Amino acid sequence: MPTADIHGTTLFYTVVGEGLPCLVMHGGLGLDHHYLTPGLDPLSDTLQLVYYDHRGNGASGRPDRATLTHAQLADDAAALATHLGHERVAVLGFSYGGFIALEFALRHPDRLSHLLLMGTAPAFDYSDDVVANARRMGATEAQLAALASEAEAATDEAFGEHIETLWPLYFHRYRPEYAALLDDVVYSVLGQPPAAETAAYDVRPRLHEISAPTLILAGRDDFVCPPSQARLLAERIPDAELHMFEHSGHMPYVEEPEATFAAVRSWLARKR
Repeated sequence: MPTADIHGTTLFYTVVGEGLPCLVMHGGLGLDHHYLTPGLDPLSDTLQLVYYDHRGNGASGRPDRATLTHAQLADDAAALATHLGHERVAVLGFSYGGFIALEFALRHPDRLSHLLLMGTAPAFDYSDDVVANARRMGATEAQLAALASEAEAATDEAFGEHIETLWPLYFHRYRPEYAALLDDVVYSVLGQPPAAETAAYDVRPRLHEISAPTLILAGRDDFVCPPSQARLLAERIPDAELHMFEHSGHMPYVEEPEATFAAVRSWLARKR
């Protein structure tokens, strides 16, 4: 199992493909890279995908939870790139991983060649909208209760149960086979940053500083990172391009894979 000793902990990683090196930042947090692979693997014909687990998550080390700041997570990514011998890398941030990707872009602009953001947001101050979106999508009482109590899960098992209860809401049209995306995920309630860190997250005033070419991928039916957040990113990042997927929720790479991969490959061809 490949690991790197990074800033007082270990990071698990696995590499798929060849080409432009790309750090793949999973979301959650409290999940790991498994629900992104093999779904994103077709991009390995264009990118060298470096899937890894953030500190405190998945197969990576379990340092003090107080070290799970966005700044530290971004610095970990830069150190992982160095460990792998890459001066500059592309970064693909999915969901909460997009928060870390944006932090990386701001803290380490000289290390970033391309920025890909999927199902993410530049701040998280719209929780009322998330609940309203869930209700619009027909959320059950159990799902609404899980949504309200997700951050209060006391054990890994309880956190996993919350995610699995909410899972159908993440899709435009849920299919039973999508449950298998979570089969190998290692849940870690202590892999989530402290609540104050998430509450303080807001990079909107600094988006204009991002100079790397940026691709924003968003699902029209994403209840947790709605299109309004994607449009805000596209409006404020100078060299940004937005692709909206009309028949996807939070995960266009699952529901509209060919369209997603075509958008990425086309954009990379133009931005290389």
